[in-house]
Amino acid sequence: MKGRKLWQMACTKVLQDPSKAILILLGGIFLIRLIFLILSPLELSPDEAYYWDWSRHLDWGYYSKPPMVAWLIGLSTSVLPVTEFGVRFPAVMLSVFTCLAIFFTARLMADQRAGLLAALSYSATIGSAVSGYIMTIDAPLLCFYAWTLYFLYKAADSSKKADGTAGSLLHWLAAGFFCGLGLLSKQTMVALSLSSVLFLLSFLGIKKTFRTKGVYWFYGVQATMLIPFLFWNWQHGWITFVHTAHHFEGAERATTVHVSTFLELIGSQAVIITPLVFILVICASFDGLVTALRGPFRKDGQCLLGPVLLLELSGFFPLLAIFFLSFIQRINANWPAPFYLSLCILLGLWIESPSLQQVKRLKRCKRLFKTAIKTGFIFVAILYVLPFVFSHPSLSGTSFDPTVRLKGWKALAAKADSLLLTVPRPEKTFVIARRRQSASELAFYMKGQPHVYRWNGPRGKIKSQYELWEGPLADKSGWDALVIVDAQKGLDHLDECFSSFVRLKEIEIRLGEKTVRTFNAYLGKGLIKWAR
Repeated sequence: MKGRKLWQMACTKVLQDPSKAILILLGGIFLIRLIFLILSPLELSPDEAYYWDWSRHLDWGYYSKPPMVAWLIGLSTSVLPVTEFGVRFPAVMLSVFTCLAIFFTARLMADQRAGLLAALSYSATIGSAVSGYIMTIDAPLLCFYAWTLYFLYKAADSSKKADGTAGSLLHWLAAGFFCGLGLLSKQTMVALSLSSVLFLLSFLGIKKTFRTKGVYWFYGVQATMLIPFLFWNWQHGWITFVHTAHHFEGAERATTVHVSTFLELIGSQAVIITPLVFILVICASFDGLVTALRGPFRKDGQCLLGPVLLLELSGFFPLLAIFFLSFIQRINANWPAPFYLSLCILLGLWIESPSLQQVKRLKRCKRLFKTAIKTGFIFVAILYVLPFVFSHPSLSGTSFDPTVRLKGWKALAAKADSLLLTVPRPEKTFVIARRRQSASELAFYMKGQPHVYRWNGPRGKIKSQYELWEGPLADKSGWDALVIVDAQKGLDHLDECFSSFVRLKEIEIRLGEKTVRTFNAYLGKGLIKWAR
């Protein structure tokens, strides 16, 4: 009991000085995630390996996403070793800067304590922990989304108080720059770019919005930064936009409402954001909406209507749109991720500002905040422990192992390396896989990290970045190929691309005592054709 009281006193003392507390929080986040990154037994996820393969072919665009994730991984692996650590280190750094931006934004909108509460809210989520470890498109998106919010509000607030100061113009430029970086990270950033239009028109007024030079710089910088990416897409038949449109084909064909997909989304969000934090951000959103409808409210002479408008438009309304969309199609759990940045900031303001607590019944939920943060960090701690628990042979690879997709790839690559030593012409044998997941993992984990080709059928349909790159006929005509095919995948006429084609063996990759991932290995001799 005495130890518990001392801990509570220490926590209370730290919280009394938010500027010190945020440094402790950020330092703790960085150290814990760095140590976990070093000790983690998890291999690269298929998406991480895929984006790493992109980074070996740096370009202005890629099949499914803008180029930022490849650029960052390429930068990291040019300085650090090309290992899991080198690929994932940017995620650790970006997560720290995301949390810092949340603190600065809430502090700008209210005060330091609101900033600390917002940063704590975000840090106590599963989503924050995952994006701070797994290096995918979400890590840079979240960071640049958060910094765009900060500079956009700072610029708009400065312009509202005084016309066109030098500081205000720099803020507009910074907001446009970070928004451009976000647009080069993931298509979801469009939500903030569009919602900023409604925010500026409502916050500055129509006349002042069109008369403020900084507004034109804000959108001009974004558009300029997108030009190379758009030009690349024009050269490749707008492939990124075509791929993005495929995500919404379910909505176009929908004829009925599906409650199950909505409940699935709600459940996934409650897990990713953690249940109590999810409830609180929704409460803060509804209370903030009431505040916006009733007009400006003040706390210590500061108008909170502007912050509420920005956070509702960039967080709650896009989230609502996603929820409505989930009634007619399945939604990926990570799609709403950036919207919670705005909602965590709003939650910090809501807890700290009585003028935002308009609905009495919702106001009572404020008492849950401390419990929400504690339970959130408990969930995060469990998340960090799970990879070590599920590394035990009796648990690894089972149906309830959440880390199963990040296992077995090193073993597969080792088996492929061994097979290459047995083929007649190892110096003139390249590697082919049927799935892009297998292709990218083999490319990363095989000795020498070779270029691995993906066969997508005789028609050569573009279904991944591998189909956009040069095929093996360019410089490997007549070569042999080691072909690795997942057991559930057929050859789909791949054998017709070679003079002769033989099955070598079945490869079994044990993920645990009871789980096996199976592949078939073939040897194709004398490459004669390839679909384009």
